[in-house]
Amino acid sequence: MDPAELSRAFGIEPEYSFRAGSVRPSRSGMTTASVRSESYWLGELPTAEQPLGPSFLGAPRIGERQLEAVRNNLTWTLSLICIRVLKNHAELLRRIRSGGGEITLLVTLFGSEVGSFSLLPEASRVFGDLGVALEFELAGQ
Repeated sequence: MDPAELSRAFGIEPEYSFRAGSVRPSRSGMTTASVRSESYWLGELPTAEQPLGPSFLGAPRIGERQLEAVRNNLTWTLSLICIRVLKNHAELLRRIRSGGGEITLLVTLFGSEVGSFSLLPEASRVFGDLGVALEFELAGQ
């Protein structure tokens, strides 16, 4: 799969990406370059410094109070990402999975920002149905 297709679909420029078949340069410069066997795309969803906005969530009519609640509640945030973003891209995600691809959503939690959270059954069901693995990284203060 062409990583540029993912960038267009998600509207996010990747932090890092490459396509299967592209040349992989030698790190040491002492061996010949190899060819990548798989495609890879890593993009970053908005963070606290780049708050979730109505356009990202796919909900142009979300109220400011609801948006602030989402920004301050990881459970709601994950649920809205699941419902709005993943469902908007369900066919693409299914195509990735059917082609043997893997999809992971990495959520980095900073100890000072999150005391606890839960994942609603509806959200976990959608993530599971779409074959999206969830990884949680607990970062220090």
